Amino acid sequence: MTTIDSVLSGASAQTITHRRHRRSWVAFAVIAALVWTAAFGLNYAVSALQIKFRKLPVAPRQPLISIAPQLGPWAQVSVDKQLNEDFEHELGTKDYVFRDYVDTRRLGEKDRAKLLAAPLEDRAGMVAQAVGRDPAARVRFAVTYYTGSVDTVPHVPDRCYAADGYRPTSFKVVNWPVLPGNTPTDLRLINFEDPIDSRASRPCQVSYFFQVNGVYEQDPIFGVRDRLQNLFEPHAYFAKIELVTTLAKVEDATPVMTDFLQSAMPEVVRVLPDFEQVKKDAGKEPGDRSQKPGVGK
Repeated sequence: MTTIDSVLSGASAQTITHRRHRRSWVAFAVIAALVWTAAFGLNYAVSALQIKFRKLPVAPRQPLISIAPQLGPWAQVSVDKQLNEDFEHELGTKDYVFRDYVDTRRLGEKDRAKLLAAPLEDRAGMVAQAVGRDPAARVRFAVTYYTGSVDTVPHVPDRCYAADGYRPTSFKVVNWPVLPGNTPTDLRLINFEDPIDSRASRPCQVSYFFQVNGVYEQDPIFGVRDRLQNLFEPHAYFAKIELVTTLAKVEDATPVMTDFLQSAMPEVVRVLPDFEQVKKDAGKEPGDRSQKPGVGK
């Protein structure tokens, strides 16, 4: 190869290298422009459409503990206690109420009068025999409250009772007229049995449903979580309302639970947020047509 050929070959290689560098910079500039455009477009869309990735907490109107100890004919027979820190951490909230109520109509007149006159700390012992004879006289009632999060709904009976060794023998979604004004809503009703004979425990029936951002749902995933993940809603809260009975047949739980909830739900609604008012106070017009309004506000 001559000197001239070598020079020409070197010049050609330099030209090719220069072109490659120029193409790389062009590609980089194009990618940078696309990234910037996407980021700007996302920010603009978030602002223009008022998309909310973070949720604002919503406080209950009243403390859950202020739910009345007397709900129609149902009288509280347990003492309200704060759970220990470990259990509260496991529960995922410090806003809760766990109570036992007794149907005073199932007590004799003298026993009823004594019960209603007694302090709460004495009531459980007073009704123990009556409940033993008539398990339908007692329900266990719980409301747990969560806000500001869109995580998976914690501690649903489907998982918790199974983790404790109970076996679900029936599961169904029921529609009971238990909201204020006897308005119907869907609930989950599960019958659990204890497979361990040595514990000699009764079957237990658990019903539960949720109030989430002002509406009622029975499904923790496609109901509660989907509503909490609504990108156009800046607020998030939900409350789980749960009942437990220990009756021989799951069919016997329906009239007992329905009767109790018809007395209890006006109080539950009283302490939970008025979500339409929350949205008005936040400067947002109510009337989201994708949600049916809650009852009893």
